[in-house]
Amino acid sequence: MKLARYAILGALVIGFGITPSRADQLELTGTLRDFKDAHSDFQRYSNQGFPLVTGMVKSTIGENGRPVLNKNEGDSIPSVWRIESITSFNQWFVNIEGVNKSIPYTINLDNGMDHPGGTYRYERSKHNGQQFFPLDGQLYGNEGRSHNYHFTYQIHTKFTYTDPADRDEAMIFNFSGDDDVWVYINGKLVVDLGGVHPEKYASVNVDALAQQLGLEPGKSYDFHFFFAERHTTQSNFTLETSIQFVSPLYD
Repeated sequence: MKLARYAILGALVIGFGITPSRADQLELTGTLRDFKDAHSDFQRYSNQGFPLVTGMVKSTIGENGRPVLNKNEGDSIPSVWRIESITSFNQWFVNIEGVNKSIPYTINLDNGMDHPGGTYRYERSKHNGQQFFPLDGQLYGNEGRSHNYHFTYQIHTKFTYTDPADRDEAMIFNFSGDDDVWVYINGKLVVDLGGVHPEKYASVNVDALAQQLGLEPGKSYDFHFFFAERHTTQSNFTLETSIQFVSPLYD
């Protein structure tokens, strides 16, 4: 089921063919899904430590608008991925009764003076003492821990790609955090931070990738963001961008 909810951001014009004006805050709404730690892909043991793992998902998004595990049925899955099967992975970003519980969740990116140059920023990390635990005490609860560590977050939004000659700054998207993070622009993978790992960083210059991504000025494109928090003991989430998104909520 797909729900659409549009937020008017200051002087933002709702219309994907029109370049919006810049607002003080950028609102993004997505879906949080909570899992029990008994789920096979959460709090899963591996004797290979906690490294960053790239290549876990395919380079194009699936037909259902979700990441596709980069394995075929019957293939063995490396233990360092900490994933039991294609079936278990396909439960991360869809609502399944008895497997997960979901709620909508909005983050507000600030266009403040501490990060000038036309960028919006949202930070919940160890660096500012506000780690990302949006489901503490909710849904399946903390399961005896100080925080609820086992959840995913999915955002699907759109943006209009504008001509670089018509603006003062590059169109960028930066993320740092843990654990798995995958970002797709126009259906193509641009951030690949897979695995259960400490805080990792990714930076995307959309202008530099425009041709590769098939972007044309004045046209609008899908932006998909997927995040998974799968293991104790931290949850870091910092998102910074100069892209002005229009944010419908998809479930």
